[in-house]
Amino acid sequence: MSIALTPTACTSGEDVDIRDNVNPHGAVDGEITILVDDMGIPHIYAANDLDLFWAYGYRIAADRMLQLDMFRRRAHGRLSEVLGAETTIEDQQARIFNWKHWGALDAALMKDQEPDRYALIEAWVAGINRRVAEVRSGEVALPFGFGPEDLDYLPEVWSVDDPFIIQKMAGFGLDQTIQFEVFLTFANTLLPEKLAAIELFKPGRRTTGVPPEDKPQTASITLPAQPGMCRVDALPPRRVGPEQIAQLRTLARMKPLGSNNWAVDGRFTDNGMPMLAGDPHLGYDFSGLLYAVHLNSKAAGGTFDVIGFSFVGAPGIAMGHNDKVIWSPTSAFADVMDMWEVAIADGEASVGGKTVATETRTEVIVLRGDGDKAGVGEEKTVEITDVPGYGVVMPPSLVGSPIPIAQGGKEVLVGWTGFKARPARWFLELDRVQSLDEFDAAALRMPEMTYNFMAADATGITYRVGVEVPDRSPVAEGREPWRTMDGDDPTALWPTTRLPPEKLPHSRAVERGWLATANNDPFGFTDDGVLENDPWYYGAFFAPGWRAAAIEEGVAEMTAAGNVTLEKMQALQLNVHSNLADDLLPVLAESWAAAATDPALADYAGREDLQTLVTLMVDDWDREMTRDSAGALAFHAFAHLVTGSVLKDDMSLLYGIVMDAQPVYILKMAMNALAGEYPNGDKIIQGGRDLVVLHGLAETADWLAQRFGSVDPEGYRYSDMRKTAFYGGYGLGMDLPTVPTDGGESTINVAAATFLESGEIAESWVSHWGPIERMTGGFDDAGTPEAYVNFPMGNIADKASGHFDDQLDGWVNGTYKKLRFTREEIEASDPVVVKLTR
Repeated sequence: MSIALTPTACTSGEDVDIRDNVNPHGAVDGEITILVDDMGIPHIYAANDLDLFWAYGYRIAADRMLQLDMFRRRAHGRLSEVLGAETTIEDQQARIFNWKHWGALDAALMKDQEPDRYALIEAWVAGINRRVAEVRSGEVALPFGFGPEDLDYLPEVWSVDDPFIIQKMAGFGLDQTIQFEVFLTFANTLLPEKLAAIELFKPGRRTTGVPPEDKPQTASITLPAQPGMCRVDALPPRRVGPEQIAQLRTLARMKPLGSNNWAVDGRFTDNGMPMLAGDPHLGYDFSGLLYAVHLNSKAAGGTFDVIGFSFVGAPGIAMGHNDKVIWSPTSAFADVMDMWEVAIADGEASVGGKTVATETRTEVIVLRGDGDKAGVGEEKTVEITDVPGYGVVMPPSLVGSPIPIAQGGKEVLVGWTGFKARPARWFLELDRVQSLDEFDAAALRMPEMTYNFMAADATGITYRVGVEVPDRSPVAEGREPWRTMDGDDPTALWPTTRLPPEKLPHSRAVERGWLATANNDPFGFTDDGVLENDPWYYGAFFAPGWRAAAIEEGVAEMTAAGNVTLEKMQALQLNVHSNLADDLLPVLAESWAAAATDPALADYAGREDLQTLVTLMVDDWDREMTRDSAGALAFHAFAHLVTGSVLKDDMSLLYGIVMDAQPVYILKMAMNALAGEYPNGDKIIQGGRDLVVLHGLAETADWLAQRFGSVDPEGYRYSDMRKTAFYGGYGLGMDLPTVPTDGGESTINVAAATFLESGEIAESWVSHWGPIERMTGGFDDAGTPEAYVNFPMGNIADKASGHFDDQLDGWVNGTYKKLRFTREEIEASDPVVVKLTR
């Protein structure tokens, strides 16, 4: 990749006649009515589906214009035209992975094969453009974020391709396993012996998304579980220096996220009807705050009657319910990306023993300068090499891959199942299903979505994944999909087939009667830390299992007692008990007891400050990560500092970077080492477990004394450090409130927070992601779904609306409100009535 910076003048957007794309389907067949209820949620009633989606687009643009525009700019790689150099990496990602190109192909495929569905999206875009025209003409005031005191620019006209391009970007962001593979490649270079002593894939708690009755048969290959089975040292070592380590810090911008969902069938509930809970955890600056909306054309003869939460950049209800089915997704973490090292010379790449002609693109990114108008600034030129049919060559500066400096001059080739035209139905596919069978079939028609979909209707519950996972060759030395593979090996490349539906996670839980997922291993393939002995390869990197184990324990307890209620489901969703504390604090107690008799621990024995902390965390604290808890603060610091005591010396320069990008995985590795889960763990825990644990305890005491004056628990609370920041929630570039919140890395009500900054404990532990909405739901006596929700901030990005942040207190404190679904209950909220015509 070559970069050149030169002054330039560039206009922001194109001069397009909006009139051609504000009403492509003619006049309305009936009046469009929008009732905005007391939560700021618009309930849109239209005479037909096209009018409904036009009004949907118009209303979301009226309420979230900045967020829409930022989604579009991010997907096109044009953020820096407005935000300047701070978003250069994001724009590089968009250009390198070419979401614009692939999204346009998806749009063309739908237009050709599914014209009726394409017309809905066309109508949605036309509604957006009607509002854009009003803003650009001055007919309405500048929306949030666009004024001269803020970002000072105008929104642009949308094309019908744009939602598809945004969906391609979002799919890539939720699919990516690149950062893990890059980490393993670096780790193999810097610390191959240490990495070989860690069973990297072994979870912290053994859980499965698929219940026992539907788990796959026992492994078809029997291999002894032993350290090093993942053969992370198979490829030759690479030269890595400080520059490459610095590049790896971009991993922190590419964090895969997680979610919870579970469902209980009617045999266990108080009213004999199924119940479901879901709370997606997403980045407030990645996905933005979700948009709650109700779409109804069915009352007038159309096909939609659906309510819930929508991703702002694309149409459709992502999580919610219609008149028959309720659903919620979690990230499946299936492996749909790979990296290969390949030789490229003279416009040709050597891939799998074949010579493939490469294609080169030149992309120009405009960096807005201080005091300049949007779109005016310097140009950054990016040269990109595509390998048609296989993927794109990844520049090392993007995620810090060491491959371009490997022996022989090879480079990294990145493959993703989304690098082609494929269905882009997304959540819209779910919005009209009328039964569990229809829901499962819809999920299987959505190979573009790496989600655990869970749903319920009045008859039962279901769990289905439909993602396109390559049906790879059996895992073997040199072709481990969880790290960079040898591109000269044909068997390391993807075949033309994908895993069939029967090899993807699915269940109706007929025997057990309940389902639960939390981004954990669906099959339990990683339980032994070995992936070569499984019947097929689905993925390697899953959540450590703490959240999933807590949910499974909670649901099992509820169903054993019977009479499950929505209030009990909500209490579990808000649970902040730390499984990590349950695992780690007994180890602390044993190590502290050993200090009294072990001469090697004499430096710690008898220290009053350490005794105070042990008493606080082990005896007095309830292990709840709540804002008002001194124990939660002390434990959070101790867990991270003892993790550093275990792994920092072993991981060297990688430690701070990976801790910032994925703290929960590093905490899992340290906890497994301390618990004796690694047979060769002594290679990591130098000096013995007790010495390492007490060293971390002493560091905790020293930090507390320095930060709060003493270790006395009267002097601090978790809220002094733990915050949630909503920056970018209504659109990048705009700050939103920062508030103290409950939760930690291992709790059901989860939110990982920054602990280290530049190697030092951060001034505040700020979380930029967490439950983007919480929903629990069931069914009334007639079998119609009902949902109770809370969500951060509000539903309308307008400070004058009254709904800018009116839901924040309920989200922070865990109070739920019913989603109003019937016309009667909506009108009972004294709604604001809006009439629209196209």
